Amino acid sequence: MSDSVHGDEAVLGALINRCGKMRMLSHSVVVIFLLEGETETPCALAMEKLERDLAEFSQIAAEIAPGSLESKLSKNLKRVLEEVDAVSRAQNETLTRFITNARLIQDRLRESGGSHLTSTIKEFASFVTTTLLATLNSIVEGINRALDYVISNRQSQSGNQSKMIRSSITELEKISRMIMIISVNASIEASRVGEAGRGFSAVAGEIRNLSQSANKVITSLRVQYESNEAS
Repeated sequence: MSDSVHGDEAVLGALINRCGKMRMLSHSVVVIFLLEGETETPCALAMEKLERDLAEFSQIAAEIAPGSLESKLSKNLKRVLEEVDAVSRAQNETLTRFITNARLIQDRLRESGGSHLTSTIKEFASFVTTTLLATLNSIVEGINRALDYVISNRQSQSGNQSKMIRSSITELEKISRMIMIISVNASIEASRVGEAGRGFSAVAGEIRNLSQSANKVITSLRVQYESNEAS
């Protein structure tokens, strides 16, 4: 459990970083559009970078989209993200709107340059610096909620396991004491009947030995448990 849960924490942490990268990618796209909007012929290198940025943005968006079939996240993480509403439908639609509009501007730049797209690009830039930025910030907050959920759930499970172990050790100690009392009483009764109780006395002795061995194991378990609790 521990490895998988800690793995979930690492994945969510990485996802928060990737969402942060979406901000940089969207900014890069806007900068390219603004620069290319002043030219008659698109720059090949700029268009290649634009394509890479849009492809990476789209990939991250697909990773976090609710119910996405393209997401490589585990079923458990998808469930957690949905449970805390990390990425709402409306937020996902905003991401899709960015990609769709960026692709449209990209196609128009390739076809005829950007000198006639000034107003369109400025409108797109305004959308990115307001609506999209606010959405990305909200998504990061949502994934942080998912991370808090996973950490809290792990701590809760650890606490429950700790209680179960402590309870089990206590019960074992009770049983061991009961066995010891029974063995002592059995030895006393065996001594009262003399020769006829010799065989029974031997059995009582073995029971007592077993109880003593169990006590050593229980003591060792309690020492290990208390050591783990203190660390």
